[in-house]
Amino acid sequence: MKTFHTLLLLTFVSSACYCQSENDGTLAAGHAPANDYLLKIVKSYFRSDPYRNEFGPFLKHMINDPLLVAKTIQKKTDSSLFAFKGKYKNFNPFGFLTDSIEIRLVEKDYLIDDSLPLRDTLFVYQLLGYSSGKTGLAAVKDEFSKFERLYGKHFIVQSSDVKNGTELVGVRSDYFVPDVGPSPLTVGWAKLDEIQNAFVITIRIKKD
Repeated sequence: MKTFHTLLLLTFVSSACYCQSENDGTLAAGHAPANDYLLKIVKSYFRSDPYRNEFGPFLKHMINDPLLVAKTIQKKTDSSLFAFKGKYKNFNPFGFLTDSIEIRLVEKDYLIDDSLPLRDTLFVYQLLGYSSGKTGLAAVKDEFSKFERLYGKHFIVQSSDVKNGTELVGVRSDYFVPDVGPSPLTVGWAKLDEIQNAFVITIRIKKD
C-alpha cells in the first residue's frame, strides 16, 4: 500500500501538463484574467509566494518559515535535483480539519519538445492537507468541489479520474491559462489508503 500511496501522490506532481485540445474548455465571459486568479490562489493558500519575490528570496522565506517543522532538504548536485519538504504547525488555509499539512518544493526535469531531445527543469510547489477516515475522505472531496466552484470558471479546466484497478481513489483537475502551454496549477483529492486522504494543490514554477 505504501508503494501505491507514493505513486498516487506522484500523479499530482506531473512535471508539465498540456491542454489536449483548444476546444476542451472555454473561459466564462466577463471574468478577470486567469493569471490574476492564479496569483490570488497562491496568496490565499501558500505562506511563501513565488510570484511576489524573485526565486532566491522566495526559497529563503519558505525554508526559514518559523511555522515549519520536520524539514528535509536535498541540495542540487550533478546527479540529483533540488527537493524540500516540511510540515506546518498552527497553519491551515483549508476549510476542513486536517491531521497534518505538508509543503513540498521539488525540481523536476521534463521534455520540452516530443520531437527533439531537449529537456529543461521546473519547480513543483505543492501544498497537501491530510485528513483521515470516512469523514476525512468526504472533507477532501468537498474541499475539491468548493475550489472548483470558486475558481474553475476563470480557467480552462481538464479533469481526470485516478483509479486503483476499478476503484476511484482520486480526481485531478489541471487548470490552464489561455495562450500558456503547460498547466501552472493542478488541484486534486486522493484516497491514499484505507485511513489517509489528501487534498492537494500543485503549482508549477519556471525559474528564470
